[in-house]
Amino acid sequence: MYEDMMVISEQSSAPLSKATVAIQGMTCASCVKAIETALLALPSVQQSSVAVNLLIGSATLLASPDLCPPSLITETIENAGYDVTSCKYAESLFHTSKQAPSSSTANKHPVQNHHRASLNISGMFCGSCSSKVEALFKSLQGVIPTSVKVSLATGYAQFDYLAQQDIPSSIMTTNSIADKIRELGFEADHIKIEKINDDDQTLFNSSTDDSGATALATTRLDISGMTCASCVSAIESSLSGLKGIHQVQVNLLAKSGVIVHDPTLIGVRDLISAVEDTGFDVALAADDALTGRNALQEKIKREELMLRRRLLLSLVFAVPMFIVAMVMMMMLPKSNPVRVGLMKNIIPGLRIQDVIMFILATPVQFWLAKPFYKKAYRALRYTRTANMETLVALGTSVAYFASLGSIIAAMAKGKDQHGSMDGMGMSSSGVDFFETSVFLVTFINLGKWLEAMAKGKTAETITKLMDLQPETATLVKADETLEEIPASLIQVGDILMVNAGGRIPCDGLLWKGNTTVDEAMITGESLPVQKTERKSKVISASINLSSVIQVKATKVGKDTTLSRIIQLVQDAQASPKAPIEALGDKISGVFVPIVIVLALLTFAGWAIAGRYEAFPMSWIPEGESYWIYATLYAVAVLVIACPCALGLASPAAVMVGTGVAAKHGILVKGGGFALEMAKQLDIVVFDKTGTLTTGKPKMTDSWVLPTSEKSDSDMVLQILGKVEAGSSHPVALAVAKGAADLLYGHLNLAVDSKLGDNEEEEEDESQVLKKQFNHVKIAHMREVAGRGLSATLTLSDDLSLEGYGRFRALNVLVGNEKWMQENGAHYPVQVNKADREAELARWQSEGKSVVLCAVTPAANNNNAMAQDGQISIDTASMTTETTCKCELCECIDCNCSTSLGSARVPLIVSQAAVADTARPEAAEVIAGLEAQGIETWMLTGDHPTTAQAIARQLGITKVIAGVLPEDKAAKVKQLQMAGRPKSNSGRSKLLMKQESRHPSVELSTISPKAESEEGVYRQMRPAVVAMVGDGINDSPALAQSNLGISVGSATDIAIEAASIVLLRDTLTDLLVMRDLAKTTVRRIQINFLWAFMYNVVMIPIAAGVLVPWNRSAVIGPTWAGLAMAASSVSVVLSSLRLRSYHYRAPKSSQK
Repeated sequence: MYEDMMVISEQSSAPLSKATVAIQGMTCASCVKAIETALLALPSVQQSSVAVNLLIGSATLLASPDLCPPSLITETIENAGYDVTSCKYAESLFHTSKQAPSSSTANKHPVQNHHRASLNISGMFCGSCSSKVEALFKSLQGVIPTSVKVSLATGYAQFDYLAQQDIPSSIMTTNSIADKIRELGFEADHIKIEKINDDDQTLFNSSTDDSGATALATTRLDISGMTCASCVSAIESSLSGLKGIHQVQVNLLAKSGVIVHDPTLIGVRDLISAVEDTGFDVALAADDALTGRNALQEKIKREELMLRRRLLLSLVFAVPMFIVAMVMMMMLPKSNPVRVGLMKNIIPGLRIQDVIMFILATPVQFWLAKPFYKKAYRALRYTRTANMETLVALGTSVAYFASLGSIIAAMAKGKDQHGSMDGMGMSSSGVDFFETSVFLVTFINLGKWLEAMAKGKTAETITKLMDLQPETATLVKADETLEEIPASLIQVGDILMVNAGGRIPCDGLLWKGNTTVDEAMITGESLPVQKTERKSKVISASINLSSVIQVKATKVGKDTTLSRIIQLVQDAQASPKAPIEALGDKISGVFVPIVIVLALLTFAGWAIAGRYEAFPMSWIPEGESYWIYATLYAVAVLVIACPCALGLASPAAVMVGTGVAAKHGILVKGGGFALEMAKQLDIVVFDKTGTLTTGKPKMTDSWVLPTSEKSDSDMVLQILGKVEAGSSHPVALAVAKGAADLLYGHLNLAVDSKLGDNEEEEEDESQVLKKQFNHVKIAHMREVAGRGLSATLTLSDDLSLEGYGRFRALNVLVGNEKWMQENGAHYPVQVNKADREAELARWQSEGKSVVLCAVTPAANNNNAMAQDGQISIDTASMTTETTCKCELCECIDCNCSTSLGSARVPLIVSQAAVADTARPEAAEVIAGLEAQGIETWMLTGDHPTTAQAIARQLGITKVIAGVLPEDKAAKVKQLQMAGRPKSNSGRSKLLMKQESRHPSVELSTISPKAESEEGVYRQMRPAVVAMVGDGINDSPALAQSNLGISVGSATDIAIEAASIVLLRDTLTDLLVMRDLAKTTVRRIQINFLWAFMYNVVMIPIAAGVLVPWNRSAVIGPTWAGLAMAASSVSVVLSSLRLRSYHYRAPKSSQK
């Protein structure tokens, strides 16, 4: 928002800095208003700078750190009733000035190194576990709280932090992170820390950014054979001298090297070869060579094996315990010799059965149950919280030590023990319930193992995507020989051979051969896609169906489409939580303390009732006290309660739902939050060009200023085409293509027609077009978003405009009408202005975009303007003799291309119409959304007439046109703040009444008076708005909306700003996404309802509330443990039902 972190206030000489505040507790627009009001009252705060974001819980403002310190901001917001988790001024985080900071500034605010840590965590079983890890990371010195991501489903975690040399606690190592995780009771592996560039932090990185600049890659190598500092120096010197190397760090002790390089200039094999040439052995580091596939699969397999081992060890003790406690003591007759033998006393009060069960229970309690004790202890010590392990540890401990105490008491009394087992799992003597702790631990381990198996199924989509990546590739060398190499060693520019039936190892250009490719697993496209030599791009992991082909690698490693898809799907598991997820976390946070209190109340209730004989004493086993009887109910309450079911309700469903979405070509980056927003949509706002339309416009009409010589008309087309070919905008390229067609007839601009076998780099369409206009040389050009282009150029021959003179150097304007108006462009005198403007109006009414071209002589002389606003013949005449020379080509030069606003008035010499046809599925999608009660809007920078024409074709009634890119976000915010009543029907009626009164209103707004009249706006909520776009200019609006959706071949910036990415270039997936979101959120709600009702029903039963009416309505601690394990497994199995999802287009649906 602010280009510089430091500005000077107009009212004061005190420097202002940007402050960013993380706020918790905001729920609605009124909260935002309250915080904004409070912040505006602070000293030195710039009034227009305060911005509060409800969705991400943050606020930004410009203020003086001296007059308005962070403590004052924090206190002000907290006094307003909200929590502040962090408040920092910008210069304490980053120095964003393009110039190096001064020494004084550097001393006050030391430069901090921005790092990113990523790791895999095992041992997390519920939302409470992942919340603890999140809290741990956020508490670490230097960690940026908003960067923390922890996925319960995959175990993947990531956070960014700022390491500062003078603050040792801010410098992290893999060992320190592992120790912190271990203190919480979890295990961490595959820990990776990397320094990142603050200018390149997108979640959807590519090998080039949208400006065309190449992003740098970081490669880690394991180097053996180094013995001293000279070895390090030799390797660093060898690598530093290579082209494309930006930074080299070699560590002698770690025997490793980290190289930052340009992957388009030097690749992994080149780096390895350079190190080997210096005499050392080298290999790609394990953390780079080991793919995410292996890491995730290894984690899932390791966790499953660990839990299976625990279960088998538990069964070693549980099976004998079952035989002794259940079979022999309950099923055998009392006269059976075996049973009689077990009941014999070794000493008075101590039976053989007691000793056997004590021997079997003790290893289980202090060995197999040790993980529960460790996690419970660490949770209490480091996070001051209680969790499921706390309940298990308490339950088993109470059962074990109560049994031990009962035996000791019986031995102290010195009386014989005789009895049988009852329904509570006790002997009639009340002593023998050691089996409770054994069976409890066994059943919990069984549940955890089944849960791990089920969770492995939820991650199956990700692992299947990872399995698509080939491990090897066939490299075609310069001498046409073939070599099989690991896929991790592919470099940009490599030529790779792919046999029929083989998978393409990386993104690239089809270099040799024609084929069809199966992209179903990547894009969801069911039909094979035809690919043409030197023209078609291919996607990594897609299957070559037809014939042997050769592919030129353009994106490798982490930059391939498959790698980016996998990263996005993984990020979705660690995305911001939906409101329903947050509610589950809150319940889980207080759940365990409440259960402990209920267990104590249960114990107290039964103990007091037993003390005063409020129930028949026959219920208590013979020879035992009422407190043992009460203890068993309390243990059952502790054990049967299940916070894990609540914690898994959302993550499991989100994991499966996002995986299913990926199968349908939909990447849900925003996780549960994005899915819930998609379900609650009120408004969908569409960009026009490339979103509602095909994005492949064609020039349909044109007009060129009539001249006496055809060569002059052709030169005008040369100028128009050359300037437009310099832009990447679809409309500009269409005009350039149209100009070339008018000059040379229909051009075959297939890229392969312009390439030879020895071309180093492929050319795109704009490069091919530029070569068609070789009579024009551009000296300078700039593009203004939402307006057009301005350029300074020279011509190979003079341009003669009848009555105006001859020109060889020109300033040129190409763009829309607004661009012409801003620069004072006019038609020449001999042109009928009314006819030309009528022509423009007609084109626009047909839904076409118009482009105009105006020129002015590039000379130092000023031209006077005629009274009618048009250039006269005399004043416009300017010859080349009065102009200056170009230093480069010695042709005519202008004074500067920025002098377009001078008295020299541009002449409009050409205008053209470009038509972009609507997508064939767009009208159906719009109708489908409207049928669900969702308003559809068009938001575009095009002329209102053009936008309205496309809108009418598609059935969109609400259009906002002529909007600059920087204003799109503001329009989206207006729609959000317009709000919604609780009744959508009331909103619809009110909108209809408003539109009937003001049919020409551009952005429907409802006045307070109208609200009062209708009586439906008494209770308002912010509108949930989705923005659908594909370009850089859409990214601010995508970020501002509740749900940003990028479509098809969107730019990386648009993808980074979006919460959902539609891989296939079709809007129909919007309806699929909406339906899948509703299905997934419904499953989350079912999971929460099941988990909540399970605890609400089962805890009272375990507490014995039904026993007074039905003596058999009792759940002993053993069966309580089995029920608890079953509840967690049932939630995961419920989520797995989403895997059977198939989209069925409804005839009509209601929101």
